[in-house]
Amino acid sequence: MKFEVTCLMLSQISTSFSIISYYLCHHPQVKQKMINEIDSIFPQNTPFNMKYEDLLKLEYCDAVINEVSRIRPTGNEFPRYVENPCEVAGYLWDAGTMFHINMNGIHLHKEHWPNPEIFDPDRFYKKDPNERHKFSLVTFGGGLRDCPGRKLATIELLSLIVLVFRKYDIELVDMNAPLVTKSSIVNSCEELKVRIRPRN
Repeated sequence: MKFEVTCLMLSQISTSFSIISYYLCHHPQVKQKMINEIDSIFPQNTPFNMKYEDLLKLEYCDAVINEVSRIRPTGNEFPRYVENPCEVAGYLWDAGTMFHINMNGIHLHKEHWPNPEIFDPDRFYKKDPNERHKFSLVTFGGGLRDCPGRKLATIELLSLIVLVFRKYDIELVDMNAPLVTKSSIVNSCEELKVRIRPRN
């Protein structure tokens, strides 16, 4: 069981990083702003020492992760049970009914996100999360059943972004090639052909 959980975590980090790389390559101004932030906190030509406290300073990198999670969530839906009888969409539902919450429907809803189809990390950069609906971003679920691995996943992604983009430049082999994903319980990136070269 431990091995399966580890494999699942690694595969999702790999997929998230691949999708982040895809969007950064299509938005060079976003990529450069992200690299500038990384360089300001982890300067080039200085001893590299990654600390948790420094990762928390990567506000724009975190905004990029949130925006990719919004526009391309790793999951498609998550289940929720109603505790009491309720009315939804004109129908009465008994207590114990399970609903499947459509993540894309929430993340691309114009009521929550202006121009929801546009990739824009500034939606999250230096913004107070309390100013938006608390369930407008449900990448990790929400409420009492919010994913306990949320912080770990974010720190892993931030660490990987720093380790790669601090030293290397990534570009797509074919800018016109679509993002190849496979959808089941979770979404996975099947293939992403890139060129990687040292920045300096």
